[in-house]
Amino acid sequence: MLDWQALATPLGLPGMRQAVCSRTSFIPLEPDLPAKPCERRFFATDLSPHRAGAQRLGDLIREHWGIENRLHHVKDRTWLEDRHWVKNKRTGVLVTILRSVASCLVRKARFQGLDPQAYCPERIEFFNQYPENAVGLLKGKARL
Repeated sequence: MLDWQALATPLGLPGMRQAVCSRTSFIPLEPDLPAKPCERRFFATDLSPHRAGAQRLGDLIREHWGIENRLHHVKDRTWLEDRHWVKNKRTGVLVTILRSVASCLVRKARFQGLDPQAYCPERIEFFNQYPENAVGLLKGKARL
Protein backbone atom coordinates (compact mmCIF):
# COMPACT_ATOMS: atom_id res chain seq x y z
CA MET A 1 0.00 0.00 0.00
CA LEU A 2 1.33 3.44 -0.95
CA ASP A 3 1.46 6.22 1.63
CA TRP A 4 0.44 9.34 -0.35
CA GLN A 5 1.81 11.68 2.34
CA ALA A 6 5.28 10.19 1.86
CA LEU A 7 5.42 11.44 -1.74
CA ALA A 8 6.25 14.94 -0.52
CA THR A 9 4.23 16.77 -3.16
CA PRO A 10 1.86 19.60 -2.21
CA LEU A 11 -1.23 17.64 -3.28
CA GLY A 12 0.06 14.20 -2.35
CA LEU A 13 0.13 13.00 -5.96
CA PRO A 14 3.31 12.74 -8.06
CA GLY A 15 3.59 15.55 -10.59
CA MET A 16 0.34 17.26 -9.61
CA ARG A 17 0.60 21.03 -9.35
CA GLN A 18 -3.01 22.20 -9.10
CA ALA A 19 -6.34 20.95 -7.82
CA VAL A 20 -9.80 22.09 -8.86
CA CYS A 21 -13.14 21.63 -7.15
CA SER A 22 -16.09 21.86 -9.51
CA ARG A 23 -19.54 22.43 -8.01
CA THR A 24 -22.71 21.72 -9.97
CA SER A 25 -26.07 22.96 -8.78
CA PHE A 26 -29.41 21.76 -10.10
CA ILE A 27 -32.53 23.79 -10.75
CA PRO A 28 -35.78 21.77 -10.76
CA LEU A 29 -37.73 22.01 -14.02
CA GLU A 30 -41.02 22.19 -12.13
CA PRO A 31 -41.70 24.21 -8.94
CA ASP A 32 -43.07 21.18 -7.08
CA LEU A 33 -40.04 18.96 -7.76
CA PRO A 34 -37.68 18.41 -4.82
CA ALA A 35 -34.35 20.19 -4.88
CA LYS A 36 -31.28 18.07 -5.57
CA PRO A 37 -28.13 18.72 -3.55
CA CYS A 38 -25.07 20.23 -5.22
CA GLU A 39 -22.47 17.82 -6.58
CA ARG A 40 -18.75 18.40 -6.10
CA ARG A 41 -16.04 16.88 -8.27
CA PHE A 42 -12.33 17.18 -7.66
CA PHE A 43 -9.68 17.27 -10.35
CA ALA A 44 -5.89 17.35 -10.21
CA THR A 45 -3.51 18.42 -12.95
CA ASP A 46 0.20 18.72 -13.59
CA LEU A 47 -0.33 22.04 -15.42
CA SER A 48 1.26 24.94 -13.61
CA PRO A 49 -0.87 27.98 -12.70
CA HIS A 50 0.82 30.15 -15.36
CA ARG A 51 0.02 27.55 -18.08
CA ALA A 52 -3.58 27.01 -17.00
CA GLY A 53 -5.45 29.49 -14.87
CA ALA A 54 -8.93 29.04 -13.46
CA GLN A 55 -10.68 29.87 -16.76
CA ARG A 56 -8.57 27.40 -18.79
CA LEU A 57 -9.01 24.64 -16.20
CA GLY A 58 -12.78 25.20 -16.27
CA ASP A 59 -12.75 24.98 -20.08
CA LEU A 60 -10.74 21.75 -19.96
CA ILE A 61 -13.11 20.18 -17.43
CA ARG A 62 -16.21 21.16 -19.46
CA GLU A 63 -14.58 19.79 -22.63
CA HIS A 64 -13.76 16.53 -20.83
CA TRP A 65 -17.36 16.07 -19.66
CA GLY A 66 -18.96 17.41 -22.87
CA ILE A 67 -19.72 14.05 -24.49
CA GLU A 68 -21.17 12.78 -21.21
CA ASN A 69 -23.48 15.78 -20.94
CA ARG A 70 -24.53 15.92 -24.60
CA LEU A 71 -25.12 12.25 -25.31
CA HIS A 72 -24.57 9.64 -22.61
CA HIS A 73 -26.46 11.48 -19.87
CA VAL A 74 -29.39 12.11 -22.23
CA LYS A 75 -29.47 8.48 -23.36
CA ASP A 76 -29.36 7.21 -19.81
CA ARG A 77 -31.90 9.61 -18.30
CA THR A 78 -34.30 9.79 -21.24
CA TRP A 79 -34.04 6.33 -22.80
CA LEU A 80 -32.99 4.55 -19.54
CA GLU A 81 -30.11 2.98 -21.44
CA ASP A 82 -28.21 1.73 -18.38
CA ARG A 83 -31.26 -0.26 -17.23
CA HIS A 84 -31.55 -2.28 -20.43
CA TRP A 85 -29.37 -5.32 -20.86
CA VAL A 86 -29.08 -7.52 -23.91
CA LYS A 87 -27.29 -10.85 -24.04
CA ASN A 88 -26.18 -10.60 -27.65
CA LYS A 89 -23.30 -8.13 -28.12
CA ARG A 90 -24.28 -7.31 -31.71
CA THR A 91 -27.83 -6.52 -30.64
CA GLY A 92 -26.48 -4.27 -27.89
CA VAL A 93 -24.31 -2.36 -30.36
CA LEU A 94 -27.25 -1.92 -32.75
CA VAL A 95 -29.60 -0.71 -29.99
CA THR A 96 -26.93 1.75 -28.78
CA ILE A 97 -26.48 3.14 -32.29
CA LEU A 98 -30.26 3.47 -32.74
CA ARG A 99 -30.60 5.34 -29.43
CA SER A 100 -27.75 7.69 -30.40
CA VAL A 101 -29.34 8.45 -33.77
CA ALA A 102 -32.78 8.91 -32.17
CA SER A 103 -31.34 11.27 -29.54
CA CYS A 104 -29.65 13.39 -32.22
CA LEU A 105 -32.73 13.50 -34.45
CA VAL A 106 -35.05 14.41 -31.59
CA ARG A 107 -32.68 17.12 -30.38
CA LYS A 108 -32.17 18.68 -33.82
CA ALA A 109 -35.77 18.49 -35.12
CA ARG A 110 -37.64 21.75 -35.71
CA PHE A 111 -41.43 21.70 -35.88
CA GLN A 112 -44.10 24.32 -35.41
CA GLY A 113 -45.32 24.03 -31.82
CA LEU A 114 -42.03 22.55 -30.57
CA ASP A 115 -39.93 24.95 -28.51
CA PRO A 116 -36.40 25.02 -30.03
CA GLN A 117 -34.97 25.24 -26.49
CA ALA A 118 -36.97 22.24 -25.21
CA TYR A 119 -35.09 19.44 -23.47
CA CYS A 120 -35.09 15.89 -24.84
CA PRO A 121 -37.92 14.56 -22.61
CA GLU A 122 -40.17 17.45 -23.67
CA ARG A 123 -39.32 16.76 -27.30
CA ILE A 124 -40.14 13.06 -26.93
CA GLU A 125 -43.48 14.00 -25.35
CA PHE A 126 -44.15 16.27 -28.35
CA PHE A 127 -43.58 13.32 -30.70
CA ASN A 128 -45.84 11.13 -28.52
CA GLN A 129 -48.61 13.69 -28.93
CA TYR A 130 -47.99 14.16 -32.66
CA PRO A 131 -46.75 10.84 -34.08
CA GLU A 132 -47.18 12.12 -37.64
CA ASN A 133 -44.28 14.49 -36.95
CA ALA A 134 -42.14 11.57 -35.82
CA VAL A 135 -42.93 9.75 -39.06
CA GLY A 136 -42.09 12.92 -41.02
CA LEU A 137 -38.80 13.12 -39.16
CA LEU A 138 -37.94 9.57 -40.20
CA LYS A 139 -38.95 10.27 -43.81
CA GLY A 140 -36.67 13.30 -43.91
CA LYS A 141 -39.50 15.84 -44.07
CA ALA A 142 -38.37 17.82 -41.03
CA ARG A 143 -36.05 20.76 -40.67
CA LEU A 144 -32.93 19.87 -38.72
